[in-house]
Amino acid sequence: MAGFTNRDTWYLGRRMLGEIGILLALVLLIGPLSSPAAPAEKSFTFTAQRTVVPIGSGLSYPAWTYNGTVPGPLMRVNQGDRVTITLTNHTTDAHGIYPHAAQLNDENFAGPPGIKDLSYSFVAQVPGVFDYHCTAEPVLDHIAEGMYGMMIVDPKNGWPNGKAHDVMLVQGEFYGMPDNRGRLHLDHGKMVDGEPDFVVFNGRISNYGAAHPIPIKVGELVRLFFINIGPNLFSDFHVVGAIFSTVYQSGNPADALHDIQTLEVGPGDGAVFEFRVQHPGTYTFMDHAMGHAYKGAMGVFRATP
Repeated sequence: MAGFTNRDTWYLGRRMLGEIGILLALVLLIGPLSSPAAPAEKSFTFTAQRTVVPIGSGLSYPAWTYNGTVPGPLMRVNQGDRVTITLTNHTTDAHGIYPHAAQLNDENFAGPPGIKDLSYSFVAQVPGVFDYHCTAEPVLDHIAEGMYGMMIVDPKNGWPNGKAHDVMLVQGEFYGMPDNRGRLHLDHGKMVDGEPDFVVFNGRISNYGAAHPIPIKVGELVRLFFINIGPNLFSDFHVVGAIFSTVYQSGNPADALHDIQTLEVGPGDGAVFEFRVQHPGTYTFMDHAMGHAYKGAMGVFRATP
């Protein structure tokens, strides 16, 4: 090569080898920056039981539950994982469990009377945020009485916008007025008419009011996983003082919207909302169908520097 001596070529080669060595050392030290998660086996065990659960404001509810809580436990897996769900029924009623992420036929999810154990497996092929709920008839009553929860299927390559502060909210409805002891009496007629007495986040009235806000940080990315279990009302989810920089419909990164103020989420559907706040203080989140907010679907984020 013109202009280069053998000595120049030797120094250039040595320098390149040194730089390659540094890069290899860095890779060995920190590993790949964004390697996909390897598929895994994930198992979840649930117990169907009747439980009296507190729903806030001194009220309680004789709920049908998974593992004694409303909502039931969070299921979180990675796209491509094989998921096994086992349900044990400790009641004399029929109960089942159906995660919307499972692409199986109906018979897999049903637990008829007298069947105490139900188990099946599936591969979580589609990323997103999904509900799960009881499949026993009448399904309306079983959902309204508390047999539901959230399942997150994280994308195999991670969320496009990286790490965030995760928040999980399930919007649901209670049908019935309390007696003088604060115990709600179930009202099937109101369930059929879609006229709930309370609309709540994560199973409790005013769960995240001023006394118990959800803490966030100014400038951090908040990733809010949201399910509207219904069973009847649509939700118009909104955060006062924030614009959603990205919204993934059904939680799927392939279905991204940007700079959204409010998104309607139907019963049995979900979304993932991402946002940042720019100033410290309180930020109210709500179902912007205001009658729903006044029935309890309202809470507060408190942002600190």
